[in-house]
Amino acid sequence: MRTKGFDIAIIGGGVIGLTLARALDDRGAKIAVIDAGPAIPPATRAAAGMLAPSFEYGEEFGGPADAVYHLGACSLSMWADYAAALEEETGGFVDYRNNGSLGLAYRDAQTAALTEQALRVQSLGGDVEMISGDEARKLEPSLSGNVAAALHAPKDTQVDPRRVAAALTASLERRGVEIIKARVLSMGDGDASHHFVTVEGDSYEAEKIVLAAGAVSGLTPMGLVYPVKGEAAAIAGDGVITRVLRAPGAYLCPKAEGRVVIGATEEIGPFDHHSVSPAAIAGLRANAARAVPAFEAATELERWAGLRPGTPDGAPIMGIDEKGRYLALGHYRNGVLHAPATAEAVAALILGETPPIDLAPFSPARFSSGRDG
Repeated sequence: MRTKGFDIAIIGGGVIGLTLARALDDRGAKIAVIDAGPAIPPATRAAAGMLAPSFEYGEEFGGPADAVYHLGACSLSMWADYAAALEEETGGFVDYRNNGSLGLAYRDAQTAALTEQALRVQSLGGDVEMISGDEARKLEPSLSGNVAAALHAPKDTQVDPRRVAAALTASLERRGVEIIKARVLSMGDGDASHHFVTVEGDSYEAEKIVLAAGAVSGLTPMGLVYPVKGEAAAIAGDGVITRVLRAPGAYLCPKAEGRVVIGATEEIGPFDHHSVSPAAIAGLRANAARAVPAFEAATELERWAGLRPGTPDGAPIMGIDEKGRYLALGHYRNGVLHAPATAEAVAALILGETPPIDLAPFSPARFSSGRDG
């Protein structure tokens, strides 16, 4: 066993850990990223990359709902410059698209739910509107005639998460940030709380440790982060749609090279990210074809599963735990959206600066205080 030390160690090599590492490097901090790699694949690889806070606000977030929306809206406002800077630095391509999204309704009840959603988002300053089915088809001519209405969010954007992860990795490598491929097995307590050991048998110490690990790392405080399995597929559909569509039972995201991502199921609990249910993919494809009939016979290119890091109230966990470790956890299905704002806020917290957003609603203390009460 060898022991190696760092100023700051970030445990987690997904989009949150990588963007945080880049933000800290921008400030001159000496850091290392501990990435479990294939042993615990990050949720980033399985994500669709929708940057859409307008559709991520609702009862499922409980008390922090407004805070979750504002975090997403703040981060969305950063993504255009962030994507451009990342591409300029690395020469990579992240497939950033800023042509908005549509939430679709077929029936009166779905229209009513989207209308209520639009009113909530508008009350928080969001730029959304309800439009008719005919107006939606003017934006997306391939939409089914069954679409009766839509929630139009013109400022929503998207990226390709796999390309973003590759660009972030390239950025950190160019900067000389160490990325260690290892899975953390255990972490110390008490005076050794900033010490951890990997499955590979190596020992590490850091003045500051950040937990940005995923749903199945086994390292999260109080066991608060749990897996929410999602299955998705990609089909060939070059030029059929131009923006993200959120249909009942499926979302559709056009990507570069004619790929269209269709997702995603949600199943709480399983740790299995290897198997993909044929029935689940068939259901997603049927729902996609109901919205866009041209996709009914489209060629399937790929199918996959991933594990989102869920939390009891659907909101991320950011702050400092009782052992003095910094947390950037549990971004559920919004890790890609939240990444730039989370990186800036947690980097500021680590370095003793004032975070640009209020982290109090995301503190881990919200759970312990609830249990005590």
